[in-house]
Parts: sequence; C-alpha cells; structure tokens
Amino acid sequence: MSQLITPKSNTGFSTIRPLTQAEISQYYDDGYVIARNFFDAEEVKLVQSVCKEDPNLGNALKTVIDHQGKSWNASVWSGLNDSLVSVMTRTARMVEAAETLVEDTCYHWHSKIVQKPPHDDSCVDWHQGYFYWYNDGCLFPDKFLTCTLAITENTKAHGCLQVIKKSHLLGRINHVEVGNTVRCDPQRMEKVLERLELVDCEMDPGDAVFFHSNTIHGSQQNKTDETRILMHCHYNAISNQPSEEYREAHPCIPLEKLPDSAIKDKLYTSGFESDIKDWDWYNDDPTKFQNP
Repeated sequence: MSQLITPKSNTGFSTIRPLTQAEISQYYDDGYVIARNFFDAEEVKLVQSVCKEDPNLGNALKTVIDHQGKSWNASVWSGLNDSLVSVMTRTARMVEAAETLVEDTCYHWHSKIVQKPPHDDSCVDWHQGYFYWYNDGCLFPDKFLTCTLAITENTKAHGCLQVIKKSHLLGRINHVEVGNTVRCDPQRMEKVLERLELVDCEMDPGDAVFFHSNTIHGSQQNKTDETRILMHCHYNAISNQPSEEYREAHPCIPLEKLPDSAIKDKLYTSGFESDIKDWDWYNDDPTKFQNP
C-alpha cells in the first residue's frame, strides 16, 4: 500500500485578507460564511474576461441534467497550472482561509466555473458535496470544504447559491439519482426545510462563500437578462486523502501558496486550462461534478 503524501513546507507568503474570528465562528456554527470583498473589482474583471472570451473554457464545458430534464454546464479542472483561474486557487487568502476552517494543511481537489445564461430555467437540486467525496474514499467531512466565488452579481433573481443553514450538523443524507446526477432524498428534504432556514447567498462580484462539505446547497433559475457566473473551489486536507484506488483521479499535490498580489502581478500565462483531457473518470461517474 502506498504512503499518504506528506505536506511540503509552504512559502512565506501571508494573506492581506485573513478571515476574521466572527467569520470563522459563523462557519462552524452555521456551516457556511460569506466573506465580503474577498477579491477586488480589478481581479474579478480579469476572470469575467476569461469567461467571455477564452475558447478553452467553452471547450471544457460538460453538461449536467437536473430532475426536470433541463441541463446546465460546468468547466472543470483539477490540477494546478499557470492559468489565471488556477492561480486564484493558490493565492494566500484562499489557501489560508481553507486551512483555517478545516484546521489542517490542504490541497486543491478540483474547481469549476458554472455559468447560467440569461433567463435560464435549469436548477441545481439540493445536494451535499460530501456525498461524492465519501464515495471517493475521503473519511472526514470536516476536512473538506468549498469556496464559491461570485464572478458576477449574484442575487436571488440571478439564481444565486442557496444553502440550508446548520445542515452540516445533519450528517450525510441519502441521495437519489435524477437526470445524470443526484439530489438529496426529496422526502428527507421536506423535513429539513420545515426545521432549518434556507439562505440566499446574494453576493457582489469578488465576494466568497465558504461552506462545509455536508452543508446542503443548490440554486434556482436565472430570471435576469445577465449571465450569472460562479467559481467553485474545493479543498481537502492532506490527512484526508482518499483511499488508494481513488487517488489517481485526485492526486494530492501540496499547494505552493502564492502572494495575494499574484493576479495583479500577472503571475499567470493563460486564462483557463483544463488538465482533464478525455474525462474518462467523469464519464464513469458524471455525478462527481454537480454544484450550483
């Protein structure tokens, strides 16, 4: 049996935007926290340009079908390269926030960009991230989190991310197959929604929401004339690497932390690159990439 990878020493860069104690406490209490102004307008505009203009991003789109038979698309990557969107996942503010919340040294699992076109009536059904990562052999849900960045304005009308407050305390919920993906058991969700609060995570460009791997989340239709764009970045603790048979699909590459100025200093060579070539492991299990 191969040994788990041990973390390398990180660089000496420290973030200029650490999470506050209030933000950290809310994450543990509620299963999510919104960090306002996590990236500034100049940084986010660069990502907006990539989403509009980079043909590599469009070529990497994969389709997910919801319970109504309607589809939405995501552009996904797992490795760490020199593209702008990959550099964002390695900035000190992202890495330190993830490691603070999981209380461990992290590595990048995978990320994706999801764009909802104007007047798009598809939705993302209620689900938990840990449903997928449990099946990947990751043992501890507390050691896994998602950071979702608002690349454009995200209001309720845009179909913003929705979370169920304190649902991370429920444990892993059974999911049922719908379309080419899964959702939380609808009967269970009726009871959950009777007891717990649904929160619309309305965000301005550059805001970020961090949420626990068992936090139930989803999104509704985009009813506006604007494209709604979110970037989802998933981090796992190095100590929580999956069992050996799943490790090839998600190699543990310790993060080399970059300065928070990396984007403005143009420490990238392209806009978007996906290292997932033929998507063989996606086709084996297309449900791995659901997110709102």
